[in-house]
Amino acid sequence: MKPAASTTLHRALRTIAAFLSFAILFNQSVRAATIHQVAAAAQTPQVPPPPQAPAPSQAPVPTQIAAARTIFLVNNGADANFPITAQDAYSRVYAALQAWGHFQLVSSPDQADLVFQLRDIAPVTGVYGDRAGTYAINSPAFQLAIKDPKSNVTLWTVNSPVQIAGRKAARARWLDIAVTNLVSRVKVLANQPLDETETANLTTYPHSHGTGFTIALIAITVGAAVATGLIMKHAFDDKVSSQNAALCAQNPFFCNLPTP
Repeated sequence: MKPAASTTLHRALRTIAAFLSFAILFNQSVRAATIHQVAAAAQTPQVPPPPQAPAPSQAPVPTQIAAARTIFLVNNGADANFPITAQDAYSRVYAALQAWGHFQLVSSPDQADLVFQLRDIAPVTGVYGDRAGTYAINSPAFQLAIKDPKSNVTLWTVNSPVQIAGRKAARARWLDIAVTNLVSRVKVLANQPLDETETANLTTYPHSHGTGFTIALIAITVGAAVATGLIMKHAFDDKVSSQNAALCAQNPFFCNLPTP
């Protein structure tokens, strides 16, 4: 029995040794394959990602505006609520364009590279009402349509708000600023630089007088209250004096009492 048991033990040991040898060889093969893949990956050049499309830029201005040298200015009239007449607005804009000197103003659209159609608009931008009625709020502005004289296509439209504030002199100043701003916007379209004053005027608006109006209203209210108090005191004093005079007339003895 001992020789048979020894033979079985040897066979089992050989089987275990063979299994371990196979496991070791398999492990080495897997490791070698992994190292080969890593080395191959390291040698493979990295492909950069495709470039992203640039963000969409601002839409281009038609090249005819910057290339133009002659213009024909058209007076297209004014809305009913515009603060000045159409002829006055036309004359002011014509003089401003002529003073700029970038474009030559011609007397016929056939001679012009561009046609400027000026319209003085005053659209309704708000409505308010009270017991007295309903009122509309208008926002006047210069509107300049730039057209190609050959195709009659509108290339661009420029608006310049007209601020209505203050008395006659203040209104004239804001009207001049509106004309300047209209020409400044055309300068930008024509790729022409603006000076500091023109740039500042584009963001200049009348200051609100709401605070001053409130203070004035409070002052008027307080003054009226003080005046009313004085009038009431004076009336009360007159009434007391009248009552005392009536008592004295009825009983003079009380009016002749000695003063302590």
